[in-house]
Amino acid sequence: MRAARHLALAVLLTLAALVAPARAGSDDTIAHKVRPGDTLELLAAEYYGDRNHALFIMAANKMQHPRVLKPGERVRIPVSREVTTAVGDSFESLAQTYLGDPRRAKVLAEFNGRAVDDSLAAGTLLSVPFTISRTAAGDEPLAAIATAYFGDAAQAGMLRAYNGLAKDTLAKGETIEIPIVHVRVRSAMLPALDPEAKARSEKQRTMQDHAREALPGARAAWRAGDYGAIKRDLTKIDPDYLDVKGAVEIGVLLGAAYVAYGDNDSAIATFKRVLERRPKQVLDAYRFSPKVRDVWRRAGGAVDE
Repeated sequence: MRAARHLALAVLLTLAALVAPARAGSDDTIAHKVRPGDTLELLAAEYYGDRNHALFIMAANKMQHPRVLKPGERVRIPVSREVTTAVGDSFESLAQTYLGDPRRAKVLAEFNGRAVDDSLAAGTLLSVPFTISRTAAGDEPLAAIATAYFGDAAQAGMLRAYNGLAKDTLAKGETIEIPIVHVRVRSAMLPALDPEAKARSEKQRTMQDHAREALPGARAAWRAGDYGAIKRDLTKIDPDYLDVKGAVEIGVLLGAAYVAYGDNDSAIATFKRVLERRPKQVLDAYRFSPKVRDVWRRAGGAVDE
């Protein structure tokens, strides 16, 4: 296994001239000022925890062969970026923004250990894999490329889907993008989040804390028929910054409280926000009155009767 890995690395290094960062001007590299004693392999170990990933640093700096690094020079280090979701973001929209195609959402979701159809709370921290562009020097099977980059020929299917291909072999001169899903930059080496992203992350924590504090009281208020207390406590919480479960429970309770006060317009708007986060949410007929169920249906929801 070790010999095969070194052979794959040697093949990749000899083909470095055919490899380049995927998108010029993209934000998936960071600058490193070379210190005395730095080498490509040492930088790979420092940033990725693996000396064998030096190829990616070579690719980002258009090096055709390994070379000695000069103290003071700046080299680009490809990194898996961290981003913080905004209201309304989905894996499809994020894949379009950061990977160039919404059909790459599955790779992005799996890179973060999530399902592609997960509803994302605003302020969620996600990682985006860096990508490498490869131009075939001759006819190249995707399985061979997958073996060289990932040590796993089965990843050919991922490369085919990621690039929207209907074939298993690249023709000479054809270029594909390779998402480097097995490499991440060490957390200690990542740049800090920008102020706007940091603010979204902090707001998510604040809203989640508020929800944990408010929900037990809101449930008790619902049982007691104290709809004013529900409105008072839950309108302070922005459900866009909550996980799906919390956003749905708060939205249903708040919408039902609006119905109790005869404010059906606010109830419909609140129920629609619930259904945006979980389109298949079904209302329990035994828990809610006919009036609430009727407004819920008007918002587009289904009732379990």
